[in-house]
Amino acid sequence: MKGKPVLRVFILLCGVLFGASGVQAADPAALVNRLGMPFVWVPAGEFMMGSDESPDALAADFPQYERSRFLKLDDEAPVHRVRITHPFYLGKTEVTVGQFRRFIEASGYVAESDRDGTGAYGYNPDYDPATTERGDAFEGRHPKYSWRNPGFPQTDEHPVVNITYADALAPAAWLSKTEGVRYRLPTEAEWSTPAARVAAAALRVAMRRNPSPGLPTCLTQMRLSTGGSGRRLR
Repeated sequence: MKGKPVLRVFILLCGVLFGASGVQAADPAALVNRLGMPFVWVPAGEFMMGSDESPDALAADFPQYERSRFLKLDDEAPVHRVRITHPFYLGKTEVTVGQFRRFIEASGYVAESDRDGTGAYGYNPDYDPATTERGDAFEGRHPKYSWRNPGFPQTDEHPVVNITYADALAPAAWLSKTEGVRYRLPTEAEWSTPAARVAAAALRVAMRRNPSPGLPTCLTQMRLSTGGSGRRLR
């Protein structure tokens, strides 16, 4: 098949990430895969990556978290120029519970928390970290918790949680095989493109307006390099 090769990246903002490679669709805005995951087209280009925000500024934006957490983000500096040489598709939304369930049903895959019987972590309003040996922020691990039950109500439109790195790789491999295009995890640079950072900015505004200790630390998760296929951008 002829056409401009692209990198199709499918991303979950607050949990796991996936991706793929193929050719540009006739209408980039209309690309949806067989699991119902919509993608947006991100053109090649340059952008400034990193952050020079001080711990004090971050603590002011996220008052629900201890200032010490922001002292660990010093590796985000300095801000530097990054060039993305190939356009790619980026998942328009987080991977939803419904999308992950459709993958499970179609592939027969068993999530690790179910497979090993140890369960996962979950939200329990009566849980007190001070009473535990490790002081985990959430209760677990316990078999009653999994991607199906994180301890709080979810619909099929909510982001899926309580899945492992291996659980994230599994849909990527299955989609690559069934759709005939390569899905993979994005690199940190690909994830940090301006299109993706729009979501981070929106999250910051939302959390500033409605700070809640019960929300996941998306700021920290979004800054992690997922490694992807290991291919360096040239």
